[in-house]
Amino acid sequence: MAIQYRAATRADLNALLPLVEAFAREQQNQLGLYSLAEGFMQFAKTGLAQALEHPAAVVMIAEDEGRGEGPVGYCVGSLQEPPALFRPELYTYISDLYVLPEYRRRGIGTGLVERVRGWGYLKGAFSVSMIVPTGSAAVGLGERVGMRPIQVLMYASGQR
Repeated sequence: MAIQYRAATRADLNALLPLVEAFAREQQNQLGLYSLAEGFMQFAKTGLAQALEHPAAVVMIAEDEGRGEGPVGYCVGSLQEPPALFRPELYTYISDLYVLPEYRRRGIGTGLVERVRGWGYLKGAFSVSMIVPTGSAAVGLGERVGMRPIQVLMYASGQR
């Protein structure tokens, strides 16, 4: 297994869509909060296409040279500024991070995060953040790359 990392291009869009759908379904199953909306994939495709084109965003992909079936993981990062009441310090926000289940626990997620972090650093963003579900493997990954929790998002469903 030789994993290669690179910034995705517009030509990678359709190859990324199965990973985006798998990520959304996994989140849906983990959280048990919502079902995917009708038209979700069109919405996801549009959002991903925008990230691929935007100069303040990057989509990094991991590919297994021996697999030949498209990426095995991806990570979306974008440059952000905090709300106006805080000092305007640019940071990189990671909105998506997904690795196929059969490729997990091999450092691929860490490799993707580090490459997105490096991209942000080159753009002047020296901090990185992401929101992850409590108890997910991404919590440990974040801690391994030097992140720490700073707040807890709590949610109450309208159903009991």
